[in-house]
This record gives sequence, structure tokens and C-alpha cells, in this order.
Amino acid sequence: MLNVLSTFFGPHRAVSIYAFLKTWGLGLAAGIVMIAIVTGLFLLGDDGEHEHEAFMTVAVLSATPINGDLKNGVIASVRLPDGSATSVTSTEAPVAQTVGTSACVEKRVYVESGEARYRIKLPRHCQES
Repeated sequence: MLNVLSTFFGPHRAVSIYAFLKTWGLGLAAGIVMIAIVTGLFLLGDDGEHEHEAFMTVAVLSATPINGDLKNGVIASVRLPDGSATSVTSTEAPVAQTVGTSACVEKRVYVESGEARYRIKLPRHCQES
């Protein structure tokens, strides 16, 4: 590699470039790759626009406090109105403490993909519907 650099930059400058690449080359290459990955995700990623579809009260199949304390949140398995089951997580203490045998869930539908996502909400949202 030193011979190739010497032909393009001369012997003295080639040694400096070679020493720089040996010490900083891997870090520099990793930084460039990381910037390329982040730029690709930013440009090609979904903007995540979603539309609220409904609030619904669903049956809770099981609920597990995160780290054993509802103040940290809850992971709940719920039965959706179509009969399927899904897992929903909330890390907000006031919302997590409302999960019992039933829970208020918001259904969101992503605009581009049409995929439905669910979030646990406070019970007052389901009472307004």
C-alpha cells in the first residue's frame, strides 16, 4: 500500500498518509458507514403518519408489571374485538394502573401501510365514545 501511495503522492507524503490511515482509518471508515446508514434510514424510512380509528374496551388476558412494579408500566395481552390477541405495552404509570380485567385501547392505522397498532389509554377515552 505504501508503494501505491508513493506513486501518487511522493515518498514523504505517502508515509504520512499511510500512518494516518493505520491509526485513524478504521474509525473514519466506521464513521462514514454509520453516516450512510443513518442517512439511508432517514431518507427511506416511513414517516409514521397514522390516523386514529377508534377507542375500544377490550378484555385483558394477562397483565404483567414491568420490573414487578406498575409505576414502571405494564405489558398486557388483550383480546381484540375481531377475536385475535395482541400484546400492548404502556410505560406510563397512570395508564398502567388502570389495567384490570379490561382496558381501554386506542386503535391507530398507519396511512401508507394500513397496519393497525394499539395503545393502552386512560379509561375516560373509552367512556366518551
